[in-house]
Amino acid sequence: MIERVKLYDEARESILELLNALNDPTRQEIVFLFQKQPEFCVNDIARQFSLSRPAISHHLNLMRRAKILNSRKEGKEVYYSFNKEHVLNTLELMTTYFKGCC
Repeated sequence: MIERVKLYDEARESILELLNALNDPTRQEIVFLFQKQPEFCVNDIARQFSLSRPAISHHLNLMRRAKILNSRKEGKEVYYSFNKEHVLNTLELMTTYFKGCC
């Protein structure tokens, strides 16, 4: 029983983190940018929006902390890619939860 509760809590936390991070139109649009190419630097993403680079960096950091995006540093530039595996796994957990509840 304890194992199941722990798993539920971890899944719940992951699901809520994903949903909270995607609860913003700018962050939703950032996700869709990755259909065009697998990786972008901050400047490339910022050019797609009317927001400042610091504002975009804030969104990207939030998405990275939620594991929606992966990041890697090359020199002074940070490159972001979509963490498809984590997002799909989390959505699968959410689907499994909804199938089993209510």
